[in-house]
Amino acid sequence: MRGRLLAWLSLAFPVLAWGLSFPSIKAALTEFPPMTLALGRFILASAFLGLVNLVRRGAGERTKWSPRDKGALVLSVLTGITAYFLCENHGVKLIPATAASLIIAGIPILTLLAERFVDGKKLGLLGIVASLVSLVGVALLVGVPEAENVGSVWGYVLMLGAAVAWVFYLFAMKPLQTGHSNLQVTLWQMVIGALSLVPFALSELPDWRWPSVAGWSHLAFQGLFCSAASYLLYNYALDKLGRSTASLAVNLIPVVTAAAAYFFLGEVLGLWQWLGGALVLGSVLAVGLKETLQKT
Repeated sequence: MRGRLLAWLSLAFPVLAWGLSFPSIKAALTEFPPMTLALGRFILASAFLGLVNLVRRGAGERTKWSPRDKGALVLSVLTGITAYFLCENHGVKLIPATAASLIIAGIPILTLLAERFVDGKKLGLLGIVASLVSLVGVALLVGVPEAENVGSVWGYVLMLGAAVAWVFYLFAMKPLQTGHSNLQVTLWQMVIGALSLVPFALSELPDWRWPSVAGWSHLAFQGLFCSAASYLLYNYALDKLGRSTASLAVNLIPVVTAAAAYFFLGEVLGLWQWLGGALVLGSVLAVGLKETLQKT
């Protein structure tokens, strides 16, 4: 009982941190160029996880990485870090933080569709309906002519790109889920991910300027809490509670984002956007609850 409670508390941390990350990114982008912000984030995450690994002395590490493992590791970085943050940090700059979070919340539906084509997994009636409802929800999120505070359509395109990149990341991670410790995999992802972002950050060199204390605080929060600590705690909760339960809890992220964006950024979504967000979340929750009930 105590171990399960610890797992739930471990899951609550990344849900809160990732929910706050969207308004934090939006605020930090007023002082950092998008890819420079991402690079700083992963440098901090790499340093933190490196210290954790040093304390643990590489516990659980497999002695050799096969060529297949190395390929999967690089692919996971290119999709889940390089492509994802290239799209997300530019996308969040163009649209409300809450809308960006709601687009990302549709990842389970995109994963369901990807599994249909890659693994031949049947969608079923609920999967088909949920996919269509989610598509309508995204269309409403982008907005109608009368909607206010919609942002640029390109911002939504970029956030959809981020969501697709994360789906590719989930598939790339499959070979790495056995034989290596979560700490080792995450550490190498952070290090290689930081290196992959260097060329993009250097291209923003003309836009570099010394940030304020608030800017440094946002960078530290994203690197230490949203990337390093959250990935470790989420992986622990994933192992103890299972994928379905962990996925359902993560769907609460847009709720945290909406509250934070309202209080700290003054963002208020229009009626159509809230309706679209509700359709996206509802479709994801329906599919997730079905999978959870089937496994109990």
